[in-house]
Amino acid sequence: MKRLCFLCQSETEVIFSTTWVLPGLAPREIGFSVCPECGSVCQSPSVSFDEMMTFYSSMAVYTNPGRQEKPTDAKVRDLDEQIQFIRRGIGYLPNSALQIGSSDGYTLSRFRDAGVKRVLGVEPGTASVELAKRLYQIDCIHDSAEQFETNEQFELIILTHVLEHLYQPQMTLKKCRQLQQLPTEGFIYVEVPLMAKPASLCPGFFSFEHINYYTRDNLVRSLTDAGYSVVSLVEHYNSNLSPIIGVLASTRPQSHCDEFVANVVGNRAILQDYRAKEVAYWQGCLDAILPQLQQSKRIFLWGAGIHTSQIVANTTLLADCKINGLTDTSSLKWGLRQGDWHCQAPDSIDWQPGDCVLISSYASEKEIFDALLWLRDIGVTTLRLHNVDDTRSH
Repeated sequence: MKRLCFLCQSETEVIFSTTWVLPGLAPREIGFSVCPECGSVCQSPSVSFDEMMTFYSSMAVYTNPGRQEKPTDAKVRDLDEQIQFIRRGIGYLPNSALQIGSSDGYTLSRFRDAGVKRVLGVEPGTASVELAKRLYQIDCIHDSAEQFETNEQFELIILTHVLEHLYQPQMTLKKCRQLQQLPTEGFIYVEVPLMAKPASLCPGFFSFEHINYYTRDNLVRSLTDAGYSVVSLVEHYNSNLSPIIGVLASTRPQSHCDEFVANVVGNRAILQDYRAKEVAYWQGCLDAILPQLQQSKRIFLWGAGIHTSQIVANTTLLADCKINGLTDTSSLKWGLRQGDWHCQAPDSIDWQPGDCVLISSYASEKEIFDALLWLRDIGVTTLRLHNVDDTRSH
């Protein structure tokens, strides 16, 4: 499906597209486009909203091997900073907070521990809602950002790594503003991946789940158009998997940021340069391990999901090798079809010496590799595609 610009609703221009073998969905053309009016970049063509909601409900999980459902050190660090950033920008922490896209509940638990009295989440993922209640006793509205309803008003609304996922992010921001019709000042904290220079962007930056892409300028305009004014901004380029920008904004007028200027030419160039860099990167990773793959008895891909889609879309893997199966530790994925394979439970496979497992994940690659010692002990080769130990994931 073709999408209009998420910021100004203009028709968009496709810069590149390719066929993705998506988990639980038929192969689909996925592309990335630029708006010729405001310069914003979005995923288009894309899957439909209902198909994306099916993906989140069935595929989005927040448990990882070796971590026992605990947050990463980077996540703990990022929450330390977010809480301090908001406290410094406002002067205090508000009494009530709503988080849209509350994931496993860890973020809200930290704000509660810091002194916020009333916390509530909004989360579409079934597994995540259950985790939030079980791990942190956080209550969540089990619904999407677009469809949830509440009669409460909140002094602080938090959207960390959410706007890039939404089909109509401006509607959600305006909905947030309606939940802050307070006699006192209300605040919103938004954090998203920052579309910076191609050299700053990680492999897979233009991904399936991320359908909107933000620069500093269009993020400020997004908040301004929804009735907010920027109080504070922070940008990080090296501390996370991808560059990020965080913005604290107020319901009261401020005059800190310049007027929005469209950068159509610059953003088009970022997409074009990144695409060439991305294909060369993925193919180079495959070429480095191709001799080992081709000497294996059978090959299984580890990880039903987007990185498996990306290696299929961006390399010659299927032309160079026969892939015998797909496996994953998440029971939610067992039985799901992705391309020519159905995802199997690891312990349902009759592993044999000489088999090979190729880990497709980027952010969790080292974590998965360390957890697969039991396969190496029985003679199964486990190969890392990216070989990056420190992905600094958020």
